[in-house]
Amino acid sequence: MTVFQQLTLDTGNRPVIRTKPKPAVLVTPLDWGLGHATRCIPVIRHLLVLQQPVLLGGSGDSLKVLRLEFPDLPFVEFPPYNMRYPKGSMVWNIAMKTPRLIRTLIHEKRLVSQLVKSGKIKAIISDNRYGCFHPAIPSALITHQVYPIIPVAGLEKVLQRFVLQMIKRFDSCWIPDMPDPENSLAGKLAHPPISNARFTGPLSRLFPRETAVSPTYRALFLLSGPEPQRTYLEAIIRNQVSSLAGQYALVQGLPDRAGEPAASSGNLTIFPFVQAEELSGLIADSSLILCRAGYSTLMDLAFFGKKAVFVPTPGQTEQIYLAEQLANVGRGVVMSQETLHLAQALDLAEQTREIPNYQPHTGDDLLASAVQDLLVYS
Repeated sequence: MTVFQQLTLDTGNRPVIRTKPKPAVLVTPLDWGLGHATRCIPVIRHLLVLQQPVLLGGSGDSLKVLRLEFPDLPFVEFPPYNMRYPKGSMVWNIAMKTPRLIRTLIHEKRLVSQLVKSGKIKAIISDNRYGCFHPAIPSALITHQVYPIIPVAGLEKVLQRFVLQMIKRFDSCWIPDMPDPENSLAGKLAHPPISNARFTGPLSRLFPRETAVSPTYRALFLLSGPEPQRTYLEAIIRNQVSSLAGQYALVQGLPDRAGEPAASSGNLTIFPFVQAEELSGLIADSSLILCRAGYSTLMDLAFFGKKAVFVPTPGQTEQIYLAEQLANVGRGVVMSQETLHLAQALDLAEQTREIPNYQPHTGDDLLASAVQDLLVYS
């Protein structure tokens, strides 16, 4: 009898061999917004194609997104970070939460140790959860922020050194970008690469489609990111859109309301939450996209080659950098949330070029290679 089997008796007092679940690959994203979860979806799909058992891990809305996409997979709840952005300063927002962040990191590390000790997992793929690694099994960290940006030069260098030390604890660092800096979406956030880096190419849960010849919507408003800023942006859009010509769609990004039907308000159709297939259709059926400049959102748009208006989350220096580097080469328009003027933003976006188009994963690419190498050592 193997360690994965146990002997029991059935109702007829005959011995029955029951097989315990095989150790799984733990996939666990951070819960700051939905992007960390959505970009794990193509990774999970690839693991399932390889017939690998997967254990979902996470908290809050990010875990809800994964469970909606993979309702039959087992899951474990990790401690939440519950990060919010009430202030315009990212440094201040994080500083106020630092004690909680440290406690959460310690708790997630303990939970991983318990899962390893019980034989439930054989490898870890963590999206920006820096406590989710273990020296006894292979672990990969997904992040595009190898060199994070903050608006305090001296503190930025300290933070970058700290992040690099944390990354080194993982066997490999999966960077969802192209290895060639000239074709990079992440720019200086991910280049130059570090010693344990593996580029996976951009990761998107969506299914690229041809843009409709005559799109239904002039613009699709994609809301995401931490509260209360998500709600603030929605209010700004809804206050202005009724005065514009044409039809518009708004995706609120609220997993708790998944399954609720769309509702119309004047020239605006509101979708509480949409999954990958429906969102792919909405993007293809829209001429323009207005969204945050979160990296996962940029990767989604790159699979469609769309024109866009970027409204960075206030205080997120990374989003400002990502949006501005695209705008500087004529691939999108950047407006702050405080000064957003919809009519002007959409008119300007129509004069820009599309975001560079990437091809979807084929099963024989950078992601497939990274997954295969992780499994070899599990």
